[in-house]
Amino acid sequence: MVRFVSDINRRHGRPGLKADSTRFAILGSGSAANGYVFESGNFSFIIDNGYSLSEFRRRMKQLDFSESKLTFIFLTHHHSDHFKGVEPLSSALGIPVVTHKDMPLEKYCKKEGLHRLDIIPGKEYSFDSLQFRCFETSHDAASSVGYHFTLNNLSFTIITDTGIVSDEMMFLAAKSDYLFLESNYSPELLHNGPYPDFLKRRILSDKGHLSNLDAAVCMSRLSEMENLRLKKIFLCHLSEKNNNVEKVKEEVSRIYEGAIPYAICPRNDCLSQKTLIRSD
Repeated sequence: MVRFVSDINRRHGRPGLKADSTRFAILGSGSAANGYVFESGNFSFIIDNGYSLSEFRRRMKQLDFSESKLTFIFLTHHHSDHFKGVEPLSSALGIPVVTHKDMPLEKYCKKEGLHRLDIIPGKEYSFDSLQFRCFETSHDAASSVGYHFTLNNLSFTIITDTGIVSDEMMFLAAKSDYLFLESNYSPELLHNGPYPDFLKRRILSDKGHLSNLDAAVCMSRLSEMENLRLKKIFLCHLSEKNNNVEKVKEEVSRIYEGAIPYAICPRNDCLSQKTLIRSD
């Protein structure tokens, strides 16, 4: 395992959580903008930020997270709904961006570039109470990844913006306490919707997104796996034009009958895990 080193002097704000407690929140999810925040004690990090600096700060404040604890920004890929707010936030807070070593971020930066920390898919890294790895996703963005990480003995996996679910993704999801899983579109709404044919083909392809039915199949497969650790699944990244909460419920229920509880993340709404979770 590679020990991650940061040259950041953390700026502790108000007293944090107890060292053995963890909390997290979805700042927002959907085709417009995405962001996730995780916190343990005086250490926190985010995965993606598709929001402006002012909107990011508003959402963090709404959920009672302090930006002074942020140490890293983890990035899945460079599409604007995940990357748009990364450069301003990194610059404002002086924190690095953790990303696939081959991701061509400089092409999408508006200024001189980012302080980036490059990682390799499949390699294990650690920093204080955090252990993590990234894995490749199947998406039409260069060097796109998802993340699996453990924070104080709680494990999380984020699988979004991928056209397929690989065996590696299933393995890591099964080892997690919480899974954030894409449920991007309803095949019915996409077929009958306003998108041009080329865009529909892109979404339906192996380099596109997971549908509600894809998510339900994945959940069913997970529910049948041995030694399953999952406590909850969050269905996220709902399309603005081709999905809605009621359609997710309807289509997932056609296939999924497993015992793993799940929640649907409404487009662009904050969703917080308010209960502080003691580590094992």
